[in-house]
Amino acid sequence: MRRHDLVWLRPGAAFTTPCAESGSAAWSALADWLAAGRPLVAARQATPAGPLLLGLGLPLRLGRQRLSVQVDAAEVAEVCPPLTVGACLARVPAEQAAVLSALAEQVEACGARLGIYGSLAWEALSGEAYRHAGSDIDLICDVADRAQYGVVIEALRLAAIDFPGRLDGELRVPDGRAVAWQEILRLGCNLARPVLVKGERDVCLQPWEAVLAGLQPLLQVA
Repeated sequence: MRRHDLVWLRPGAAFTTPCAESGSAAWSALADWLAAGRPLVAARQATPAGPLLLGLGLPLRLGRQRLSVQVDAAEVAEVCPPLTVGACLARVPAEQAAVLSALAEQVEACGARLGIYGSLAWEALSGEAYRHAGSDIDLICDVADRAQYGVVIEALRLAAIDFPGRLDGELRVPDGRAVAWQEILRLGCNLARPVLVKGERDVCLQPWEAVLAGLQPLLQVA
């Protein structure tokens, strides 16, 4: 299980949340969400042991409150990667869908994976309104090697220019470290500059070139 993964719980799973009191609107929304068989999202895990840390975003009608949820690992029924772009296109205007579709095709053609998280994903999962006019669309892109990275970062750069709105999100390497890809684009050739790196268990500043070291090198042709 990695950050942004979708996590389904077993029916009737026990859970706790420090973000809402029993009987409150937020608590009821969380209980209804789980009763409907919908997934939570994996958060950063504080320790390898202990309860799992998951999350749920509430819709606009409930102020878009974010709930932290704790469950025992035994309560997990299924874990899947973030929603694909295709699973979310029905929630965006046609001009945005066209850019996202083209981006997804480019990313998938090189073997990388592009997913959606955040408010657009919650909308696609629930059918309720989560976004306002200025909301970003958050993309998580997993790359395995330097070749994929080169294709993906250029595709993201062009998509950000063409997109009628704002794209945001993270680019992640196989060891789980992730960096905001908009920040990567701003680096240019300054690979030694520190960036904010979000790991599976911590957050720190590291040179971007150190994160890139977690990628497979380009294949050498004899």
